[in-house]
Amino acid sequence: MGIERSYRRPVSGTFLFLALIFWAVLCPEGSEGDQPPPHPIPDMTPRWGASAVRLSDGKIVVTGGFTGQDVGVTEVYDPARHAWTRASSDPHPRTSACAVALSDGRVLVTGGYDGSYLGTTEFYDPLHDRWTRGNKDPVPRAGGAGVVLPDGNVFVTGGFNDTGYLASSELFHSSTGTWSAVRPDPVPRWASSAVALRDGTVLVVGGYDGRTLGTVERYDPGTDSWKTKASDPVLRWGASAVRLPSGDVLVVDGYGEDYLSAAEIYSVKNNAWKQAVPDPIPREKAVALLLSDGRVLVEGGLNTGGFLSVGELYDPGRNRWTALSSKNRPAP
Repeated sequence: MGIERSYRRPVSGTFLFLALIFWAVLCPEGSEGDQPPPHPIPDMTPRWGASAVRLSDGKIVVTGGFTGQDVGVTEVYDPARHAWTRASSDPHPRTSACAVALSDGRVLVTGGYDGSYLGTTEFYDPLHDRWTRGNKDPVPRAGGAGVVLPDGNVFVTGGFNDTGYLASSELFHSSTGTWSAVRPDPVPRWASSAVALRDGTVLVVGGYDGRTLGTVERYDPGTDSWKTKASDPVLRWGASAVRLPSGDVLVVDGYGEDYLSAAEIYSVKNNAWKQAVPDPIPREKAVALLLSDGRVLVEGGLNTGGFLSVGELYDPGRNRWTALSSKNRPAP
């Protein structure tokens, strides 16, 4: 491998993964006391492998990722004002972590990569713009997938560490702050996408295990069991999955043999897939979240042009994408 950054041209999934792992630069760890106060910024910091959640007030928190180095940069997007704000950085810079919004208003961020594979767990309090440390996930991982369950616990599965591709699945018990193992995914994989369904089960889609996957599994925490479902017709890793207001699941972007813009909708009721209008911008390991108005915000990621901050809005009712301007306002 040459020293040329892999994001400058299309490469295989294996090459991109290894390149980002071997050439990531560990940022110095910060502390809560040396964080700048929140302040307005024009756009999200361009990055790959960030984690994001939607808060109960509709705002979006984006944290971590890779910009040429692993970062803890944390930013908040207010869709009502089309405005970004810089918040206090995660004291542990990292890429490909899992983030979920807890019922108490905090954001849990766990795992990731900073030159080594992490079990590190932090809580971000958006009300006080403050980070605190939690108990480590006993399975260090990067590129895992995580969702919050109806009972408030957090389900984390898959990823990659020094042992290889992971099937390991854990629950973080929000009432006690402890972790416990549950039944592993039948498919060990890195960079899959996961989404919590209305019935409390979890859909896990795609990923990479040395091959690019379209495999779909559904985990039932009530019975601690997995069922294989209809495969995504698009093989990919590093995609984004979002549960739509209809209860169906949008899976968009990712990487296959190239950077992808493909969008598909999975019907939970019919266990079937249909095509949607593709994202106008191909991207891998972006962030995507459902907004309060029912549209899906897709931001950041990586393609042949480099790291992205440009965003798009997908309207599932109209099956239509709208570009955001450089200041994240709907383009004219």
